[in-house]
Amino acid sequence: MLSLDGRPTIFKNGYQELAAILTVMFAQTLNQAGTTQVLPLMNILETSFDNVTSNDKSWFMASFPLTSGAFILISGKFGDLYGLKRVMLYGIIWAAIWSLISGLTFYSHNVIFFCISRSMSGIGLAFVLPNAIGVIGNCYPPGQRKALVFGAVGACAPFGATMGAIFGGLTAHTRQWPWAFYAYTISLVIVGCLAFISIPDIKRQAPKEVTMDWLGALFGVVGLVLFNFSWNQAPAVGWKNPYILVLLILGIFAIAAFFYVEKRVKYPLIPNEIMNLHLLLILSVVAFGWASFGIWTFYYWCFALNLKDWTPTDTGLSYITLLIFGIIAAFSVSIFIQRVKPSYILMFATVGFFCGITMLAVTPVNQSYYRMILGQMVILSFGMDLSFPASSLILSDNLPKKHQGMASSLVSTFINYSMSISLGIAGTAESEIFSKTQDILKSYRAAMYVGIGFASLGVLFSFVLHIMSYVWNNVNKDFKDGHVDDKELNDSSKQDSNKVILNNFETLDHEKVSES
Repeated sequence: MLSLDGRPTIFKNGYQELAAILTVMFAQTLNQAGTTQVLPLMNILETSFDNVTSNDKSWFMASFPLTSGAFILISGKFGDLYGLKRVMLYGIIWAAIWSLISGLTFYSHNVIFFCISRSMSGIGLAFVLPNAIGVIGNCYPPGQRKALVFGAVGACAPFGATMGAIFGGLTAHTRQWPWAFYAYTISLVIVGCLAFISIPDIKRQAPKEVTMDWLGALFGVVGLVLFNFSWNQAPAVGWKNPYILVLLILGIFAIAAFFYVEKRVKYPLIPNEIMNLHLLLILSVVAFGWASFGIWTFYYWCFALNLKDWTPTDTGLSYITLLIFGIIAAFSVSIFIQRVKPSYILMFATVGFFCGITMLAVTPVNQSYYRMILGQMVILSFGMDLSFPASSLILSDNLPKKHQGMASSLVSTFINYSMSISLGIAGTAESEIFSKTQDILKSYRAAMYVGIGFASLGVLFSFVLHIMSYVWNNVNKDFKDGHVDDKELNDSSKQDSNKVILNNFETLDHEKVSES
């Protein structure tokens, strides 16, 4: 039996708590649906707009997570400084306006206008999900109740991906694709109203003297956007095009300038508590896993629509398996994270990502859905829903309340940005192989092999994380028992920020295991 702690006092009653949780769950649903809703429409959009090439189609999906991934970097800080609820509401309004415009681009026949509208909508969602999760992080202390809430939010990732795919498939079937975006706009308005009513007004947690790092924000967002754009545009125009290389170099310099500024400002955008090897390893595992999943998502649809000749509706319905097992996986995390080391959970997640993309890469074109595809859907659902709740819960529990918005921002940044930029890297491999062989299947599999590479790095980093967790735990035990000499004590004092996080992370873990 689960022993739930009491309801947080910030909620007036159970109804407000339930409404607030549903709001955050809907925010997660819309975040995932925003990515997948366009996938069933790829071939229809190609004919609806003028002068669209096959390489341009990756922008239909990549434009949304590009900006959502880049701007999420700063959205959590906005919430921490200016109010989580207020920033969330402004983000919903912005996303709703540009989602409506995305549907209206049907009358312009301009693919560039459509992709820009999608990217602007992604900016709005960037300010919604991290601050919604930040609300949960602020309202709930560490415990089983908080774990269950994070599990419920995690379960909405496959739900959102499935609903976006199915509804997009239905609008593709009727060839009324703008309604996919009109319905998305209506959903955002409903969530905005629910958030206004149910989300509590949380006082600013950061001290009054803390200000926004505007210079770091500028360099960070510009660097991420330029670096990502160059990778996603290169497959369409070629790496020999001068402006691609110029944008890539400018993006690298901007990212370098961001880290330079962060080291020197009084109140950096990324808290110093996060800048330690342990949490960076966790975020790296998340990034590599979701990069492979982004490649799987796009090329699964290419494989189904263009090679297996499935209809958009049938392909969308194939996501139901992902939905069912994803919900099971998400709630499993909420229970087992109190009893199992988080490094184990992240390891299982990366293995799931690896198996999923590998199975897609070797799936025969004419094989039945109930064999390899069904298997990878089941496995990938655990990859998705073990990774997101576990990493979000780890960062939330190990950072103070004043950084809750930033904690969720970092997880979402790594997820969305890695999904977007991985498409550009995979698209380069696809373009190169197709130009040499003129074989669609071989070119798709070349892109999938890139996904296998990302997933392999995720597995490798997760093993490193697991091994180093044991090492750090033993060091902390020696430190507590007084088995550290003066020299080691002096050396350890240079790494105070690392020890605080690691001690909380590992000690809390083992205490929970022993209690259970």
